[in-house]
This record gives sequence, C-alpha cells and structure tokens, in this order.
Amino acid sequence: MNLWRLHHVPFPDVSKHEDEFNALVDATANGDAVDYTAGVQRWWFLHHLIRRGYLLHGSNNTGIEEFEPRGNFDAHNVRHVEGVFASDDAIWPIYFATADRTGGRRGLINWCEHAGSGARYLFALEGEPSFVDGMVYALPSETFEATPGSRELVSLLAVRPRLRVAVSPDDFPLRDQTIGFRRGESVRRVAIRHALRIK
Repeated sequence: MNLWRLHHVPFPDVSKHEDEFNALVDATANGDAVDYTAGVQRWWFLHHLIRRGYLLHGSNNTGIEEFEPRGNFDAHNVRHVEGVFASDDAIWPIYFATADRTGGRRGLINWCEHAGSGARYLFALEGEPSFVDGMVYALPSETFEATPGSRELVSLLAVRPRLRVAVSPDDFPLRDQTIGFRRGESVRRVAIRHALRIK
C-alpha cells in the first residue's frame, strides 16, 4: 500500500545498455567525471552503477575529491551520526545534487523507499523549489552500513569517489513534483500536502 501517495517510479531495464555503461565506467579514471555519451537518461546509468555495487552521493559541490565524516542526523532524523552518507537509489541523490542550496542553509524534506519493482519518493524544498547543476558521486560500498528502514547508508570512514556524474535539473525526473514548504512547517504537514497534491 502507498498511503502517503509517494510518487512511484519503476526501476528501468538497463540490460540493453550494460555494455555501453560498462565502457563508460572503464574509460573513466578514478575520481574523474564521466564523459556521458549514452542516449538514455542519466539516472539509468546511475541505476547501473548501483547494480555494479556502488553507492551514490549527490551534492551541489562538483569538485569533491574525498568525503570525510561529518555530523548529521540519519534519514529518520533521530540518530546523530558522524559519517559519510550515501544511497542505493538512483534518483534520490539527483535531488540532493540539484536542489538549489547555493544561497546558504535551506530546509529539505524528502523520502525514498523501494517497493517491488520500483521506488517511491517524496521531495520538498523550503521556499519556492529551485534547482541547479550538481554532481552525483559513485562511492565504493565496502565501509558503508545501512540505516534500518531506509535507502540511506553511512560510512564512519572517509571515502574517495570512484567516479562522478554531472547532472542538471533536467536529469531529475521528479523536479515538477517537488513541493515547497515554509520554515517551521512540520514534516507531517508537508507529507499530508504532498499526499493531497497541494503545492
């Protein structure tokens, strides 16, 4: 059941593109940006990277060479963790990469869950939603542990990216379904407005 009416996106069938995607990975030196030439959406390539065992981290910062543990709350906003955060979902990191936070601190409310053959999402931004170009980093998964009940994983150790993928607002499939919210508005209220499709 999908009581909160999260937006559903089926997982793509990337089997026809595996050779092309693998060639892009193999042609990219450690830490470099992929020269993305495939003719399909970039989040399909990100989905392929997850299938190859990588985890993903999205950021407005396009030049990160190493991720160091930093203090933040987990996906449930309960446990404070000093770690590096990543996901095993292909679309969630694009939200973090393209949600415009260039002007300073800005609230984010979001959720991702996998159900059957697809994923479900809620995306919201404080104020009027706006988006910028960003970067999604593919990280080796060996030092990461899962956050229970979430698609978020955390490494307590520093991590260097295997490669990075430049993304633009057009690469975020749910950009037009992202809603705004006021500072101080509760997560529950935002979730209800999202379920009722009230922007």
